[in-house]
Amino acid sequence: MLRSKEVLEVIGSRVSIRRFRQDPIPDDVVKTIVWAATRAPTAGARENWFFVVIRSEELRKKVHELLIEAHITYAKEIAKMSSDRIEKWKKSMEDGMYLAPLYIAVYIDLNRLSSGGTRNSSEAEFIMEVQSAAAAIENAILAAWSFGVGSVWLGAPLLIEEKFRELMSVSREYKLMGILALGYPLEVPSPRRRKPVDDVTKII
Repeated sequence: MLRSKEVLEVIGSRVSIRRFRQDPIPDDVVKTIVWAATRAPTAGARENWFFVVIRSEELRKKVHELLIEAHITYAKEIAKMSSDRIEKWKKSMEDGMYLAPLYIAVYIDLNRLSSGGTRNSSEAEFIMEVQSAAAAIENAILAAWSFGVGSVWLGAPLLIEEKFRELMSVSREYKLMGILALGYPLEVPSPRRRKPVDDVTKII
């Protein structure tokens, strides 16, 4: 029987981890994390997700290099950070931030939209597919945390999607939704405070 207390403890204690030990994650744990992702709600029962698991040392180093590039792109083009702040952030990444023993890239298959194709075919349906992928990512995060495996959900890779696509040899029929960096934490910060439920809820 499902123990709600344990589930809520996993949800309530989860934090984003940005620095990891480089110990490998056991195969059965990795498979369980991906299995949990596939148990997420899915629009139209299409299960329109595809997971690329990166474990090899060579590819992980290349992913980390691209992550640095993606975050610098984000800092310059979107966050409009100062040059000093960008350099500090870059140095943190070069010193090991986001370097993980495992990455999972999450894609959706544009050919599996029931309208038959691209984002422009049906914006609402495309958003449904994005939501399905997001639910899968969250399931993976929570399953990982239940094993003591930390993670951070990375959206900056979307800014240089083509470079990640080439590295992972993924066809253009698939669109990147995000990348999870996973590993055993070097340290676990305290969960951040959230807005009170009453502040973000309307009951009618």
